[in-house]
Amino acid sequence: MQNDNKFIYYKFFAYNERKENEMKRVGLVTYFKSYNYGVWLQAYATEVFLEMHGYDVEIIDYSNKYERNKLKYSYKENNRCLGYLTSFIKSVLFGKVRYYKKGFKNHIKEYYKLSKKQYTNIKQLKEVKYDVLAVGSDQVWNPEITNGIDEVFLLKFGDSKKRISIASSLGSKKLNKIDEDTLIAALAYFDAISVRENFAKDIIKKRINKEIKVLVDPTFLIERSVWINNLAKYSKYYNTEKKFILTYFVSKDKHSDRCIDLVKMYSDNFNLPVWSIQFSTYFSKGVDKKILGATISDFIALLLKAELIITDSFHGIALSVNLNCDFVACINSENPVRAQNLLSKVGLLERVNMNVKDYKNIDYTVINNVVQELRSDSQLWLLEGLEK
Repeated sequence: MQNDNKFIYYKFFAYNERKENEMKRVGLVTYFKSYNYGVWLQAYATEVFLEMHGYDVEIIDYSNKYERNKLKYSYKENNRCLGYLTSFIKSVLFGKVRYYKKGFKNHIKEYYKLSKKQYTNIKQLKEVKYDVLAVGSDQVWNPEITNGIDEVFLLKFGDSKKRISIASSLGSKKLNKIDEDTLIAALAYFDAISVRENFAKDIIKKRINKEIKVLVDPTFLIERSVWINNLAKYSKYYNTEKKFILTYFVSKDKHSDRCIDLVKMYSDNFNLPVWSIQFSTYFSKGVDKKILGATISDFIALLLKAELIITDSFHGIALSVNLNCDFVACINSENPVRAQNLLSKVGLLERVNMNVKDYKNIDYTVINNVVQELRSDSQLWLLEGLEK
């Protein structure tokens, strides 16, 4: 799939028919340069949803020095020179450099409408002009992700009539006072504020007299049919007739005995091979087929075609629900609350570490109604926030 194809399907579903010269230009700042399908897919879904509804969306191609180093040295464990050297050696040995060169750069160019310029600091963004500046989703306000509160993600730049946050996240920890003060001062100039978690709403609401909305994750903004027609159909895996269990793990404890045992239990019971979406060749225990360098089209297609998905990823779970896939959640230790909250909302908490003896296929009849309510509520808020 190429950029020219990406926009064909959803333009049939334009929310309002804007003439070309009336389309509002939206500059979106988000955290999307990372080895993480959730990061990529939330950015893609946000862009697509807004384009579907008549906005001219451009993802501002920004990353700070800390982000770039994390991407380049993704195995690095400390700030010493030895850490960088060790990181590079591991990257070469375990395939990360190969993946970066082969897939990541092309992936970014193929699936997103990016600004023509790349930016690495806020000074370079001083003169940019958009009708709307938007930030989100993902952990754009998490100082541990951005090495301190990054003022670019607070939209403290450029010429714009409106500033809005879209399901922005603080992560899972409370901010220190300096970072919190910085965030609150910047949000005073926002026209509409939405966050991803209730605890973020509580923190901000105590300090600022504005409506704070909790939105569903942006991957729910677009429906199953859009994911299929925009992405999955263009994957080489979409027409596969092979049967397999798919795994996708993201947390540091992803190959704990608990998750490995869970995968083996289901593989043995269903007599199916295990395919694993991975970013390196480092982990391979219990895996029959390692899928390295999958595009987001491949990711969606693999979810759809799998007989069963076993994942510890929030977005692996969220997209399984949105795509009506059968899955088992191996909840990780890093941020379990978010995934459990989603599963609770849709009545699927039983899927957490589900024993094979209790396994059954998911009936999505009622669940889809719940998801549609969550989706519609967030869609309405976002569209009104862009226009008011």
